[in-house]
Amino acid sequence: MNQSEVPPELQPLLLELFEGTLDAEAGDQLQQRLRTDPHAMALYIDFCEMHAALAWEHGQVIADITPPVVDYKTTGNRPARLRWMTAIAGTLLAIAVVTWSLRDSNAIPTGPVVASIEQNVHATMFAGQREWTQDEIRAGQYVLNQGLVQIKYASGVTIYLEAPAKFEAVDRKRVVLHEGRLSATVPPEGVGFTVETREAEVVDFGTEFSVEAVLGQSEVHVFDGHVRVQPKQSVDQSSEAVDLWTDEAVRIADTTRQASGIDLAKHRFIRSIKEPKAAYVDAVRDLNPTAYYRMPIRQQGLHCLPEEYSGRVLTGEGRRPACAPGFSGGSLRVGGRSIGRGAIVQNAPEISSEFTIMAWVYAEGRAKNAVLATNITKNNGCFAWMLDDDSGRMKMRVRDQDGELVECVTRETIELKKWHHFACTYDGDMLKLFRNGEMSESQPCESLAESRGSILHFGTNWRGRHRWEGRIDEVAIFDKALSHQQIDSLMLLGDPSQQ
Repeated sequence: MNQSEVPPELQPLLLELFEGTLDAEAGDQLQQRLRTDPHAMALYIDFCEMHAALAWEHGQVIADITPPVVDYKTTGNRPARLRWMTAIAGTLLAIAVVTWSLRDSNAIPTGPVVASIEQNVHATMFAGQREWTQDEIRAGQYVLNQGLVQIKYASGVTIYLEAPAKFEAVDRKRVVLHEGRLSATVPPEGVGFTVETREAEVVDFGTEFSVEAVLGQSEVHVFDGHVRVQPKQSVDQSSEAVDLWTDEAVRIADTTRQASGIDLAKHRFIRSIKEPKAAYVDAVRDLNPTAYYRMPIRQQGLHCLPEEYSGRVLTGEGRRPACAPGFSGGSLRVGGRSIGRGAIVQNAPEISSEFTIMAWVYAEGRAKNAVLATNITKNNGCFAWMLDDDSGRMKMRVRDQDGELVECVTRETIELKKWHHFACTYDGDMLKLFRNGEMSESQPCESLAESRGSILHFGTNWRGRHRWEGRIDEVAIFDKALSHQQIDSLMLLGDPSQQ
């Protein structure tokens, strides 16, 4: 088929179909197009043949289709055999993939109740093409588009699902995770609870564990107890079960179906909706911040108290969502394999004669000049909170009314993969920078540049460059300078050693 004849909107739909990411609405659109458009059907067949050929050449079977045995004497040479099998496998693949992607996608679950939704955080979940607003979970397929849900089984098993996720509630002891992240807490009464992915089955023996299924691989992380991971057999080789214990983790790739050990990821998964740092949050609110960004678990909204200073999350392409576990609840994830490119507040709070800005910070890298927060654009704004040029130390840079820059820099390089509390204050005379409750440096500063009408960025500068690598959480902005004692007290309420 001539590429010039391919409608621009059709190829992405087919790519999503074969990657298993096609949602119900797009699936209906594709089905209608295939029924009425011969060019669309031709391109669809091309895709089927290509995927079947690649699968055959690399020793994989897509959608559990096993090609029949072919007699070389009657079919000729290998290329002819490949073309014959490609056509057959392509047709079967088309049926299998469409069936898998769209199976029951328009059906509302009517099976038996297998669990109930205990809590949700800004969750939007669909079953079929309708939003699922019931408290019970019935046997069937669901798509969690945003937020977090806590699901409870009669056996006492509790699972947490973080958007985006696609899953199937099979019965009271089994769930299939097609895509996304799931965490489970299993009491003795729930032993035998099973989480299935495309690549493996995870059978629990009373523990706390997490599973991630994304882009042709599954990961299993055990935080306490014991699970058994059974990779699914590939067409040409068997696989052995692996027992995992506390603080162990494995990855199973679709191409090999073999479990390989990886580092435990303690901070990647949300394993509780509870606010363990509620005392810190209450203490911040008691000090009446001008703007408080709790970084709740929502896909696009950067929500603020008060709402007038809310913004939006900047996203792109990546393997992980822009929200992640944080100091308390969700956090803004920027950089790495995340789709997060930072966040922007168009109607930003004004930074005037005095201010305090503080946040919980988690760094996964020390990119040169990586921005934590800034309101500086070309000729406007007054502060940039960022990493130093080469040292990996945190610094606060402010611009005074004469355009001169004043900087405070921490003494220590920021420690990676650990939560830190940073704060900066300005009282009209002195600029001070704090790390984990201790003052790192102070510099005299007589004034601040105008910031009225400026735009606030988190995790990036105004050009979309110098992105933070890690997570940003609990950003609070005040129109006054908090005291050293107040900052130290807040930090102690957080106690980063418990993260």
